[in-house]
Amino acid sequence: MASSHRVWIALLLLMGMTSDTGVFGRAVDTLGFLSQSPKTADGSSGPTLRAGVLRRWRRGVADTHRERCAELAAPWLENAQVPEDNATLLQLRVRPLSPGASHGLVFPGKSLFSFVRRVYHCCQEGVNCRRVKGIQGRLRGGTDVEFLLSREILSLAVMRAELHLHVSNPQHLDIHPVLSSMAKRGLPTRYSVWSRGNAAELRVDLLFLFQSLQEATGGAGGGPSLVNMRRAVFSSRGSPPGETPTFGALQDTARDVWGDGVALELGLALGCSRAGSGLSCGTCGVHLAHTPFMALYYR
Repeated sequence: MASSHRVWIALLLLMGMTSDTGVFGRAVDTLGFLSQSPKTADGSSGPTLRAGVLRRWRRGVADTHRERCAELAAPWLENAQVPEDNATLLQLRVRPLSPGASHGLVFPGKSLFSFVRRVYHCCQEGVNCRRVKGIQGRLRGGTDVEFLLSREILSLAVMRAELHLHVSNPQHLDIHPVLSSMAKRGLPTRYSVWSRGNAAELRVDLLFLFQSLQEATGGAGGGPSLVNMRRAVFSSRGSPPGETPTFGALQDTARDVWGDGVALELGLALGCSRAGSGLSCGTCGVHLAHTPFMALYYR
């Protein structure tokens, strides 16, 4: 009798193992990872179908990769609109990194690593080969972003300087960045934007700012000049008496010298809209998803 029970238990275990193996096998086979599979209903073999699926998948990956490489050299869009009162306001602060200082260094974030890796892979394929340096920002208080620039960075022959912003965009709104310094002088802010599902990647042209800093500090040749430093930022310390500022919450500031403890600040506004109608970015869930960084292309 005991022997009979043992036989039934063995059979039940065997049936259970066979059933589990069958489910696993079908799941793996559906994904196309098995080298052999049973015949289909019409007697044809499965590998041909899976090979076609794999080719289409590889083709899609290659197309996406080419698109991402093309984005690296995409032409700028221009936005000359003054943001509305419900725009999201960011303050960019640029400070010098003292020689030999290590306490102020910021470790590169995931977004910066991903960007540099993309530049490297695209260059391996002969697309947009340029030298690039990334400068990781430091987020303070949720809306203030600080960047530390060394003398070495300021001495580079920069051809293109970009601010990279990754923001959540769950409602797929149109996002338009505006630099206050440019808007107050009737000049457009140059930018590019790409949608990534429920997020968006924005790049803002900061070449004018970087070149101004180089001129002020003598980084690109020549010596530092107090006059140049005052010219470096496209705003003074506010509007003339009796004149209403364009948007007071975004006053840019400059100091007389570029030295220890001195910061240069620049206002950035993100305006949101849908079909031309302005909306509140914050109310619609648009906010920074990652700490911004700068990318400098140089010779």
